[in-house]
Amino acid sequence: MLKGKKILIGVCGGIAAYKICELVRELQRENATVRTVLTPGATQFISPLTFESLTGVPAPVDLFKPFLSEIEHIELATWPDLYVIAPATATSIAKFASGIADNLVTATFLATRKDVLIIPAMNTGMWENPATQKNVSLLRKRHISVVEPEYGLMASQLEGKGVGRLPDQPIIVSHIYRKLWQKKELAGVNVTITAGCTREKIDPVRFISNQSSGKMGFALAEVAAAMGANITLIHGPTHLKPPTDVNIVAVETANEMFLATKDNYPTNGILIGAAAVSDFRPDVISEKKIKKENAASVIPLKQNPDILFELKELRKQSVHIGFALETNDEIAYAAKKIASKGLDFIVVNNPSEKGAGFSVNTNKAKILFPDGTIVDLPLMKKIELAVEILKKAMIIHANL
Repeated sequence: MLKGKKILIGVCGGIAAYKICELVRELQRENATVRTVLTPGATQFISPLTFESLTGVPAPVDLFKPFLSEIEHIELATWPDLYVIAPATATSIAKFASGIADNLVTATFLATRKDVLIIPAMNTGMWENPATQKNVSLLRKRHISVVEPEYGLMASQLEGKGVGRLPDQPIIVSHIYRKLWQKKELAGVNVTITAGCTREKIDPVRFISNQSSGKMGFALAEVAAAMGANITLIHGPTHLKPPTDVNIVAVETANEMFLATKDNYPTNGILIGAAAVSDFRPDVISEKKIKKENAASVIPLKQNPDILFELKELRKQSVHIGFALETNDEIAYAAKKIASKGLDFIVVNNPSEKGAGFSVNTNKAKILFPDGTIVDLPLMKKIELAVEILKKAMIIHANL
């Protein structure tokens, strides 16, 4: 998603400045080139040497002592594809809104014609102060993106929880994806995605499930949102934080996932069944914990609904995409699923292959089409596989 992108991060003087180190690392893991610039206040919280060590280039601070060029703020203003300011303090936001350019971060902001993403973090009272809110509103009217801070535990022990906290790193990266994805190929298209595992209760403490983390489905939602789609993400139990600005429906059982998917069916859109749905559920759920001395050696099961099979009757002008996780004869089994479920294509992977399967950030997949065509993809990050899948879905949807 970020390969070859140039991202400049302006670090302001707030306690959340230390969190930007890991943001830099994550963007580098996404193959972006990252540079940083600091306000003088930021150096009270973190050393420029820290960022220089992480990025391999100077992290300038002084407007009048240039590192990189004689007119450093101009060079910095023209270099990136995106200028991210994080954490953005109340003072810096006020300067951005007023056009004050008294340090390298604010001067670069005023000089740049590139996209800017402002990520505030500050004391709750400072964020909610009418002056700050007026400045934020003014920036947004000028089409500058300002991310809402999160509610959570603040730095001050006396303050406890409040709004003004720097968003978690995945949320920041999500906003960066969307700013840098210039073509909104799926703008206005409704996309429904199922993700993760389902759980089928045996008794109040036991259940049938699988190892799916939901990472593939969440990656698909992330990319589809960056492409401008209207996303509904229906997911089972997971530790993952959902992408920002996505309609989330959390479920537990296969039947709940089926009903939620039916309720959110994307007419004239795209349906992607990426969830690892339990095929069976106990015929009877015990109201009390089953004691081992009373436990039967066999638990009677009944079949769960096959979501894509059941919903194919709703299909008129929508794209249907499935997933097949198989440990043997993958193509043969996947071909049967394409036919029975009426899919436009199916993504096939084998969890026994190195780097593929559950709970990892990579996958190695084949894409099988109804005519027997196979696209054999190399090992790649799930976010990259999501791009490949959605580009193919986009082409099919455009030709409906």
